[in-house]
Amino acid sequence: MTHPIMFAAAKRLITEEERRTAIRENAFRTWAPRSVTAASRYARRLLGDEAVTLEWEALGVLRMDNHLQALASLDTVAGQHLALYYRGDGDGAERIVLHRSCISCPTQQVDDVTSLEQLGRLLSQTPAWQAINPRNGGAQA
Repeated sequence: MTHPIMFAAAKRLITEEERRTAIRENAFRTWAPRSVTAASRYARRLLGDEAVTLEWEALGVLRMDNHLQALASLDTVAGQHLALYYRGDGDGAERIVLHRSCISCPTQQVDDVTSLEQLGRLLSQTPAWQAINPRNGGAQA
C-alpha cells in the first residue's frame, strides 16, 4: 500500500500546479491593461500633465510575469518615425525611451527620456524640430 505521505505530496503538487496555472492565466489576461496603465502613470509622473494625451498600446505579449511594455507613437516626420517606449519590471524600475527610426534606412536611435525638457532636447535633434519648434511658429503651448 502507498504510504500516506506520498499521496499527500502528490496532492500538494497538483494543488500548487493548479494555483500557479491560474496565476499565470490571470497575469496573461491582465498584462496588456496593466502595461498601458503603468505606462500612462509613469509618463505623467515623468513628463507632466501633457502626457495624458499619449495613446499607449501594449507592446506584444511577453513572458507572463511583471515585465510590462507599451508604445506611444508620436509622429512620422521627414522620413523619421518617433515613438516613446515604456518598460517596467513591476518592482519599481521603470523607463521611457524615445525611439527614432528612419523609414527608408536601417538607422535607429534610442535615448532615455528623463524629463519633459530632456525630451525636448532629444526632439530638437530630429527633423520634426522644424515643425514643432515654438520659435519658428511650430506647436503652440
